[in-house]
Amino acid sequence: MSLWLRWSLCFALLLPVQAQSRDLQTQVEGIRSVSQVKGQLKGLLESQKECGVGICVDALSTGVCDLVGALDIRVDGKIIGEASGFTDKVLPITAPDLKLMKLIWSQCKPTNYLYTNYPSVVHVGYNPSAKAAATVDKALKVAP
Repeated sequence: MSLWLRWSLCFALLLPVQAQSRDLQTQVEGIRSVSQVKGQLKGLLESQKECGVGICVDALSTGVCDLVGALDIRVDGKIIGEASGFTDKVLPITAPDLKLMKLIWSQCKPTNYLYTNYPSVVHVGYNPSAKAAATVDKALKVAP
């Protein structure tokens, strides 16, 4: 294999990783407050109830976990416990909000049962128990 071909393959394999890093950085930097995230979560959960099946549910359930993960970075790893040091702009989070975000994150589970299933991608989706869903919906005032 030529040196040029090796470099081309390495570059092609790194592009998706670099794009994901930029997307994550943009998402994290776009978070201005916990209240903002709570509003976005409410919108995602209400939309998920409206769409009901397939790729729509998958995208929204993944979006819930992505958003809580991004918030974890902004609150210096207080939700998940591993995302500290990524940002200098640490946001405050109240004890009730922290408890809610930890509950939501605990319902984010790896799965291989998705409408769009790519074997090279780890899928994580918000798949709450009935009790957790009721608690989260009530806390975020999600419409039934």
